[in-house]
Amino acid sequence: KYRRAVLYAAYRYIAGSGLNALEQKELVELWKADIENKDFNDNSIEEAVRSWIERRKDVAGQEEKLPDIYTERAYGGYDFFPNCTKNAFETASETLADRAGKYGPTDPNIGNWLTAQDQVFANCSSGKQTPAPAPPGAPEWLQKDRAYQLAAASFYSLDYADAKRRFAEIAQDNVSPWQETADYLVARTLIRQASLTKDAAKSAGYYDAAEDHLRKFTSRTGKFTASAERLTGLVKYRRHPKERVSELARQLTFHGGGENFRQDVIDYNWLLDKFESEALNAEQKRRESQIAPDPTKAFTDLQNTQANAAPLPENRPFDAASNTNGMSYGVKKQDDDITIYLSSDDAKNHYTIYVGRTATDEEAIEVAEKVVGYPLTAEMAKRVRESRRSGYVEQFSSGQQSGYEGSYYGDEKLTPSLMPDFLRDPLSDWLFTYQAPGAEAYLYSLKQFREGGSELWLMTALSKADKSSTQLAQLLEAATNTSRTSFAYPTIAYHTARIWLEQGKNAEARKLLDEMINSGDALPISARNSFIELRLKLAETLEDFLKYSLKKPFAFDFDGHVGSVEEIIAEQKTYYNTEWDKQGREAYDAEVETRYTQERLWQGRLMFDSPTVELFNLHFPTVSLLEVMRSKALPDYMRERFAVAIWTRAFLMNDIDTMLKIAPELGKYRPEFEALLSKIKEAKTPVARENATLFFVLKNPLLSPYLEDGMGKTDNESGDFDSNDWWCEPYDMEYSDETHSEVPRRLPPRPAFLSATQSQTAQTERKRLKQAGDAPEFLAEKVLAWAKRSPNDRRVPEALYIMIGSNGWTKYGCGNNEKLQKQMTTVLKRQYPNSEWTAKLIAEERES
Repeated sequence: KYRRAVLYAAYRYIAGSGLNALEQKELVELWKADIENKDFNDNSIEEAVRSWIERRKDVAGQEEKLPDIYTERAYGGYDFFPNCTKNAFETASETLADRAGKYGPTDPNIGNWLTAQDQVFANCSSGKQTPAPAPPGAPEWLQKDRAYQLAAASFYSLDYADAKRRFAEIAQDNVSPWQETADYLVARTLIRQASLTKDAAKSAGYYDAAEDHLRKFTSRTGKFTASAERLTGLVKYRRHPKERVSELARQLTFHGGGENFRQDVIDYNWLLDKFESEALNAEQKRRESQIAPDPTKAFTDLQNTQANAAPLPENRPFDAASNTNGMSYGVKKQDDDITIYLSSDDAKNHYTIYVGRTATDEEAIEVAEKVVGYPLTAEMAKRVRESRRSGYVEQFSSGQQSGYEGSYYGDEKLTPSLMPDFLRDPLSDWLFTYQAPGAEAYLYSLKQFREGGSELWLMTALSKADKSSTQLAQLLEAATNTSRTSFAYPTIAYHTARIWLEQGKNAEARKLLDEMINSGDALPISARNSFIELRLKLAETLEDFLKYSLKKPFAFDFDGHVGSVEEIIAEQKTYYNTEWDKQGREAYDAEVETRYTQERLWQGRLMFDSPTVELFNLHFPTVSLLEVMRSKALPDYMRERFAVAIWTRAFLMNDIDTMLKIAPELGKYRPEFEALLSKIKEAKTPVARENATLFFVLKNPLLSPYLEDGMGKTDNESGDFDSNDWWCEPYDMEYSDETHSEVPRRLPPRPAFLSATQSQTAQTERKRLKQAGDAPEFLAEKVLAWAKRSPNDRRVPEALYIMIGSNGWTKYGCGNNEKLQKQMTTVLKRQYPNSEWTAKLIAEERES
């Protein structure tokens, strides 16, 4: 179930020569991008643009007002430069530094160069601007630079025909410093044009022309060698995918090679996905064709489609004609016209306006005024400019062909027999087979092992075997003879132990598992966790259960950012921005360090994973949780979590004895609890104890009757948007593919050392806990009852205030009850008009 890019690394180590340091680095970066759903290549232009702006200021002056194109958009960075890569800004910075260094920053020709470059970059985000030719008598360097700037302006304004012509002319100029660059850019222009062309035949023609040009291209300085190879690979990816995937498989089997390793791995994986998808779709169609269609159903479907179809619009687009909804439309003349959406200042009328791709802001405003029928206000003109520029950006960002063609959403499963013959190379063959489920994949792997005897295919066959697989004895014997230093051995050992457990050979499995678990740092963290999970199946005592349930995290996920806690902290520090963080760099870094104080403690700790926490919540009665809390096998830092859950369970089940017995443990782990806990202990009457207990719960949203997974809850402050305050009623239903409906969730198997009676007691307690429902609503009812029985209690106004906030609409999905919220608001204002909590609530209402 690993991603193929991860399995590729496994193949290189098990069946090849491993990976060098650069390949390791690039693969890890690729995996992280995949896990975090980021772009596989770092194409961010933020730093490049900022560096260009600083270089520009060195020449233009620090006080000069920057052109609008260089003003960073809020929340979007410089994403409005979609078709300008960071290399464009880097090249401009280097060129400006060179020219200013040679001729002096005050040379008027430098200013002329800078003005033209601003116009070039304007084309990256807002249409075509053409720099003026070099002035008469201009030095040769400016003339050559201007020729290149004009070509670049056409390229960035999507005028590829003109860009190609200009680059080709420069490529023939033996004295131009841009000759080699321009020659390379001829191919890049053709490829960019192909990627934005919707006509398949025309697109193919551009790709073919680019391939022909690249075949003849030679980077004399070596500057563009890797880039040209990358472009050639892109063309092959598009035009000759079968040949390309085989070429990449051969290349990647033994070495990654050079600067394009990461891109080659991406292309190879995407092509495998593409061909897998094609094979599965073909198989699905083949199976569907064997099922006789129901003509009655087809006729009914057609009738339903016709009946539900929306009426077709007439005479669209309108030629500046209004309809009854206050909508007006301009005329769309070309498929690549930019769409501008405009509203009148009073928002009563709305307009859709079309302008050509190369239209300027002024031309767009002129067209808009024709559609609207009157001169635009300054605000409307501003909206036209913004909408036109957004539309221009969209032309590029949405117009490109998608590089990924590997999506499959059917029910077919991959089998070795479905693989096309051109993917029978050793690497592709193994990658597909290792991910294929079922008996056919096992038999294929077994055949490959018997023919070649490789550890790679032994590992693969064992991974697909079960206790009754054919010729299993031969595989298990080969497994026991595998060298302990083999890269394949941990996986071979894992599946050997798994099969022995399935066969009931517990002694053999226990011995092998203990050997692997005790192998120290030689075993990766995630692999050790997998062995521990198998060993847990043999746990016969609570101590064994705890020992083999605790696992060490190999990574942490903070809102989609994955890594060690130190890596997360380092990443957070990179977000420092002088514009937003006025306190300074040192104070910002200190704030980040403080923010992750608790998380940092967990970096090297053992933890329970989610399935184990579910076992505690589902199968362990309160008395067993007490036993866990006091076990020597439980780390001290986990005891607080059990104490909290046990005490809160006792509170909800009105188990006063357990509450009082566990209270000292709570105070020990949470000293801030002691003052309110003592009020409970000192209470003279049952009513006083009930009131004190409820107030303690209200003041500590950390409390929950259910054990938390991960790092647990550390925030003991109630907040409007904190959906994890107190607890939510657990959802004990799951979706059934068989009934296509929600059904009661099946209990996981109970641990062997727990009796059926203990598990049944846990189920009975869980039913009582579920009756309480979600905490916000449950506690609100308790507070209203408190206000009735003890209206003069000085804690009631604060209690009402807390629960009013906790039942607001911001408490999405967890029992928030706005009816109760209004009821408590009325009680607070009527019964306690002079309370500070009433004043605080009224002030918040006015503010919102």
